[in-house]
Parts: sequence; structure tokens; C-alpha cells
Amino acid sequence: MMMKKYTTPIIISILFGISALIYAVQFFVFHDSRDTFFYLLQDWAFLPVQIAVVTIAVGKLVESREKRDRLEKTQMLASTFFSDCGMQLLRDMLSTVTNKEVLHPCLSIQEDWGDREFRGAVQSIKDCRFTFCLHPDCLMRLKAYFEEKNMSMLVIISNPALLEHEEFTDMLWAMFHLKDELKARDDFENLSEMDQYHLREDMERAMRGVLINWVRHMQHIKKEYPYLFLLEISQDPLALEKA
Repeated sequence: MMMKKYTTPIIISILFGISALIYAVQFFVFHDSRDTFFYLLQDWAFLPVQIAVVTIAVGKLVESREKRDRLEKTQMLASTFFSDCGMQLLRDMLSTVTNKEVLHPCLSIQEDWGDREFRGAVQSIKDCRFTFCLHPDCLMRLKAYFEEKNMSMLVIISNPALLEHEEFTDMLWAMFHLKDELKARDDFENLSEMDQYHLREDMERAMRGVLINWVRHMQHIKKEYPYLFLLEISQDPLALEKA
């Protein structure tokens, strides 16, 4: 551990020593300090340019590439979430929505959609308001499924790659909060008005997050995996008409 601590200063000292040795050899061989100092100052004059190119420009390029790689890993997590539990959770939540028609324009994804259409769909989801009918059977089914998929969701949210994807992380926290609210209640037959209000708010927050991330997930696979995208839209994964 101590060796690693002093490795960098030692390397820097060695490099400076080699540089000084080369300049000394040049002076003793050619006996011309004027040219030596001239080229030394010329090298120093170019040093800021080297710093700008190597440290800043190349550093930004590497940082951008690393961020893209981290986002790619996050997209893999999103794909895992939707294939493992996200779609069924969404269907269960949609079964409590009474105004599904507001979702058709923004979730009826077409083969020819571009970035503009996907952005419009996300904005529409953010703007629309949902109305819910909290049927006890639907809530019990949703509660049971949350408990079944609890470990899968914990594994996903514990992944450090999510630090680059705030929207996806917020969705997962909303899902966990809804899960806790449902878990805290055993009787859905006699919910008070206050309980119904809180559950509607939590349901809307969680469902909005899942819908937004599903649209972004579809946008991603359209660019990266066109055949999978066609398969997803042909299978109508949201099944709005049957929800």
C-alpha cells in the first residue's frame, strides 16, 4: 500500500532526471547552451497547447465515451426490468385506470417513429392525468406481484450504473414506495378516502415513471436492435385494449 502511494512521485522524479540528463549530455557534447535554452523555452511555449489537447480535449473524449458505456449498461438494466417484471406490473396498474384512452396516442408506437415522436410521447405521458378505480382484487394482485418480484427489483436498484440514469432510478423508488404502501394494508375492501387518495397518488407516480421509461426503452431498442423493436410493437406489450 505504501509502495503504491509513492509510485507516482518516484516516476515523475525519474522522468525529470532523465530529461535533465539528456540536456546535460547535449550541453557537454555541443558546448552551446544558447541553443539548448532556446529549444527548451520553445518546448515550454508549446506546453499549454499540449495540455489543452491532451488533458482537456482527449479527457473530454474519454469521459464522453465512458458515460456512453455507462448509459448502455443502464439500458441493459432497463431491458432486464421490463422483461422480468416491468411489463406485468404495468399491466396490473393499467387494469385500475379508467381513462386508458388518453394513453393510446402516446403509447401506440409505430415503426416509422423518430426521436421527435418519442419525445412527444414522453411529454404527453408527463402531462396527462390518470383516473383510477382501485378494485380490491386488482390491488391484491398488484401487492402479490410486488412481493414476488421484490428481490429482482432490489438487485436492479442496487446497481451503481443507475447513478447515470436519474429518471429510471426515480421510477424504481416510486415502485418501491407503492409496494410499501400496499404491503402496509391487509384490507382493500374498506379503504378510507384518505387511503384511496394516497394510493391513487402513488399509483399515478409509479405508473407514469414506468410508462416514460418504457417509451425511452423502445426508443433505444429501435436504434440499437431494430428487429427486437419490430417484435415488441407487433406483440403490443402494453395490451391497452385488454388491460
